[in-house]
Amino acid sequence: MRLFILLSLTVFSDAMVMDEKVKESFVLDTVSAICNYDAHYKDHPKYWCRGYFQDYCNIIAFTPNSTDRVALRDIVTVSCLTKEDTGWYWCGIQRDFVRDDMDFTELVITDNRRALANNFWSGR
Repeated sequence: MRLFILLSLTVFSDAMVMDEKVKESFVLDTVSAICNYDAHYKDHPKYWCRGYFQDYCNIIAFTPNSTDRVALRDIVTVSCLTKEDTGWYWCGIQRDFVRDDMDFTELVITDNRRALANNFWSGR
């Protein structure tokens, strides 16, 4: 029985994977994040939430619903970015009887395109 539980956790632990761990963009731009998930979960509800700790993040969008600024499908798109949008975000899959599977990305928004380009070329 213990072996079955361990194997089950191994098989389903990576059901959700974000495309990038850090995304950088600019004020007033649009950013997209791809939430890759196992095909087994295609009909499960998905959500996008904000917060450093996954257990305490605030849900922003939940399929099939979207808001004016946030559209959630398999790709999360956030438009009209502000510096206040900088932070940690999670894609999640709602699952019955087990912990939801989630993966994170850090969103960094700057209002200075030149500073971001300089950081890129200097390796920062």
